[in-house]
Amino acid sequence: MSSRTFLLLSENHGALINAICLQKSFYMSTYVGANFNGTEMPSSAETLPLYQVLATRLTAAIKAGKLESGLILLEGPLSDVFGTSRATVRNALALLAEDGTVDRFTGRGFIVGGPTQSREPIRRRVSSDDFPKEDIGVSEVIPASDRIIPEVEEAIRTAIAFGHYRINEQRLASRHGVSRPIIREVLWRLRELGLVEKDMYSSWLAGPLTARAISEDSEMRRLLEPPALLISAPQLSQDEISAMMARVETAIRTVGLIDPAIIDRIEIDLHENCLRHFTNTRIHEVLRKGRTMLMVTGLFARFIGIEADSPGIAEHRAIIEAIAARDWDAASRLHADHLHRKGTRTLQRLKVLSVIQEPPLPDYLERVI
Repeated sequence: MSSRTFLLLSENHGALINAICLQKSFYMSTYVGANFNGTEMPSSAETLPLYQVLATRLTAAIKAGKLESGLILLEGPLSDVFGTSRATVRNALALLAEDGTVDRFTGRGFIVGGPTQSREPIRRRVSSDDFPKEDIGVSEVIPASDRIIPEVEEAIRTAIAFGHYRINEQRLASRHGVSRPIIREVLWRLRELGLVEKDMYSSWLAGPLTARAISEDSEMRRLLEPPALLISAPQLSQDEISAMMARVETAIRTVGLIDPAIIDRIEIDLHENCLRHFTNTRIHEVLRKGRTMLMVTGLFARFIGIEADSPGIAEHRAIIEAIAARDWDAASRLHADHLHRKGTRTLQRLKVLSVIQEPPLPDYLERVI
């Protein structure tokens, strides 16, 4: 569910717990065993759409007597309790009507009980107290948007090095079994990172990654990161510095190609962890959006490979060594030189990536011709 839904439900603890229970049930039935390409890995659990999970919860409450015979069920109150769209509730109630658990009411909504039962309609607002609680803690569940965004971000970061893509909201929503408002929340968050944009026709677009964007990001980082490092580095603990150095040494000792995960980690060390004590939030926001060089480095490590004798690895070590020696000026100067060389290397790597075959991408990414 969206963060906005969680905020609204937080005013009612019971409703929040109910929404959490539903989301965990949906997560366990839908996402366990799914790989990046959206195909299912072998699993003993049956994959269930969210409306079927909701139908199961409603049936359990009816059998337990929490939702009494004759009670009128409306889409709005149920969507508030479970933190889902009305369409999801509507599909769940239609499913229960098919097996006679509820019946369509002559006014609006559904009435608990089969069509042959004689009962007076009961009108009261359904609440979270009407549903059996599962033994589950709030911290165990990830909101839908937070659960989805890593996979979508990874797919888009991969795609934009290979072309220009339109994001199909409906396919993306269907892939993850969530409503389009949740998908829009995900895409707006990715827009804040500079990964997607909207054109005049209201389509979500991603890419292409261009030489101009890389050059501009390189210039921006050369202007901002070295002064930030000069302020942040003196506040790094010895343990932090030692851990960073250990990761660089691991990369240098690698025989053959370095594990892309190690490349990603040492990039984060230098461009995020080393700057974390610099407290200007606006500059950090700008840096978060200007990640094209880091993205290309990560993709190059995955699809081509980076060896231990790469000049960039040696530059990383020199910067960390200067920080360990408490020579802040040298560290800042070496960092500026590294960013200049990194910009040139990134442009060369982008050219190499442009001639290799496009990797398999999710079907919600539609190439723009």
